[in-house]
Amino acid sequence: MNNVLLYFALKHDGDFEKIYNDIKAKVPVDENEFIKLKRELKTKYVTILDNNYPTVLKQIACPPFVLFYEGNIRLAKDLVVGDAFIYSSFNNKRYLSTVEPSADRGKFCFDYIIASESHDNFFKLREHVMDKKVPLKDYSKNTKHKQQER
Repeated sequence: MNNVLLYFALKHDGDFEKIYNDIKAKVPVDENEFIKLKRELKTKYVTILDNNYPTVLKQIACPPFVLFYEGNIRLAKDLVVGDAFIYSSFNNKRYLSTVEPSADRGKFCFDYIIASESHDNFFKLREHVMDKKVPLKDYSKNTKHKQQER
């Protein structure tokens, strides 16, 4: 089922209604298209069915079926509604972002999570955040583009 969610999330750029309608209508997964879409996947992701999916998102209307992210997914796991985090629109797509003070190789920085329901929008959001020149923990050494372990 995770692959089905990933397929429709990539196909419909995270659009909840389109994904929901395809799942409800039992639209079949086009295996060739899925292979192509998955090859273009350039970041980690977590589905609503995964144990490490942020609990707070399950409490909102129309939660993202798939969350594309960079950083520490555990920072979002224990957030509660009302915590200091952002979950709103950026380029008309919803996203989640939060930071917390940390250290990386002995230097002060911020541990972070940047996440979006849209794979394409994730990269626009990431660029926007990185342009701020805030010292963030370096996750570039973890270049495997696969789903976080469950």
